[in-house]
Amino acid sequence: MRYGAWAEKPQPIDEKDITKRLSADVVIAGAGIAGMSCALRAAQTGKRVIVVEKTASWSARGGNIGVSNSSFMKEKGIENDVEELSREWVKRSGNRCREGLVRRFLKESPRAMDWLLELVQRPEYHCRPELQGSFYKGETYREYYGSHRLFDGPMAQKGARPGAADAVFAMFEEAKRAGVTFLFRAPAVELIKENGRITGLIAKTEEGCVQIRASLGVVLATGDIGGNREMCEDLAPIANRCDMNIYSPKGANTGDGHRLGYWAGGLFEDAPFPTMLHPQSYHYRTCCFLFVKPDGSRFMNEDSYVQGKTVAVLREGVSYVWSLMDGRWMDKVPKTLPYGGGLFWGGDCLAGESEFNPEEETRMLEWGLKRGVVVQADSPEELADKMGVPKQSFLASFRRYNELCASGKDEDFGKRPELMLPLDTPPYYAMKFGPALLAVVGGLKVNERMEVQSASGTVPGLYAIGNTAGGRYGVDYPVIIPGNSHGTALTFGFLLGEEIGA
Repeated sequence: MRYGAWAEKPQPIDEKDITKRLSADVVIAGAGIAGMSCALRAAQTGKRVIVVEKTASWSARGGNIGVSNSSFMKEKGIENDVEELSREWVKRSGNRCREGLVRRFLKESPRAMDWLLELVQRPEYHCRPELQGSFYKGETYREYYGSHRLFDGPMAQKGARPGAADAVFAMFEEAKRAGVTFLFRAPAVELIKENGRITGLIAKTEEGCVQIRASLGVVLATGDIGGNREMCEDLAPIANRCDMNIYSPKGANTGDGHRLGYWAGGLFEDAPFPTMLHPQSYHYRTCCFLFVKPDGSRFMNEDSYVQGKTVAVLREGVSYVWSLMDGRWMDKVPKTLPYGGGLFWGGDCLAGESEFNPEEETRMLEWGLKRGVVVQADSPEELADKMGVPKQSFLASFRRYNELCASGKDEDFGKRPELMLPLDTPPYYAMKFGPALLAVVGGLKVNERMEVQSASGTVPGLYAIGNTAGGRYGVDYPVIIPGNSHGTALTFGFLLGEEIGA
């Protein structure tokens, strides 16, 4: 495949521009959850580690870290069947994932999570672990327990979302204690290749370039390509069609590690890369009654999970759709949750809590009305006017949907009868939602040891983890366990830290 200008290898760094020379056993590019778990575990096993990071600090986003099992889950009487998870994962990945990689994650992630939980519950971090309780319960897109969240830690007390921030903060603090050297505002710009092997990298700092030799290997953990529109156009074009890109910090996820690996002879997994998409543009609720496009037409089975809903919107060539409810939504939404639910359909809850909180849902609806991403009307005709959709098309969709509900069978899209609840009580509500890009979860081909693959086998001395690595998914982001991208980052970073050089 011919790529754009981003794929052109730059001129090598001139020796005169190198102002400092360092050495270590392992050099890691990137201080996110993947890079940090690798750095800490490598240091714990006696290796000298240097981490270079392009931004001013470590980074973390999101609240969920999803794994197959853990001791914490077992204490709560929850244990997933790894074989069942494996079959579901491969099926939902369209058989395009690397099965050995997936199975290794499912088998080893309990050990990685137990390691992390032991760390974050120490007195100096005092995190309280909990399990995510809201997930999709339908068989077609079934989701499982396994998404861990961390509460009450130092970062949560400062206002960070409970979860990944406290995990990375604790690993960073422990890594410093273990002797890991961190260079911030120091993006990796070149890999050093000698006799076919990667032996180090060069990072650019404000004081000049730093050359770092790595006796055991270089690890690329620089995140995804979602902030690089040119790369996305070649490798994940659907990413550029989202109205919102919610990755933070902005400008960090520009595919630096992908390009370094490619220039060194690494291969990419087959394009298009899978994308992580959530319906977070505009309003944060979707539910499952009637969805219509801006032209007023119904276009899908609304009984779907977060990724399915967002991909369906983009498939239709639009950037948003409308989700409808009626005046009895307070009674009707809870009736749907045992059959579906999950993120942005039900409420955000923990294991053992109710997925429907009337006060919170009312507050959310009022917030949407105030922001103009929810409209309310006393009749379907008035609602169409406020939505700005063609009235006749919308009214035809509205009537047809209620007719199908009355018959008990969705002849048009096959939604389950339990979810065919009519919209028959004013006032009526239309909630605007659209796809937001979280990350592009594809990258360099790696094997089960996270070694970067080349046309002749591997690129000796080069590894990739986190969203710089491919092979985990293949088509879309399968939310089999919410937060599983963080879970794979944690797990493969932990494993590589143990095994590199072994």
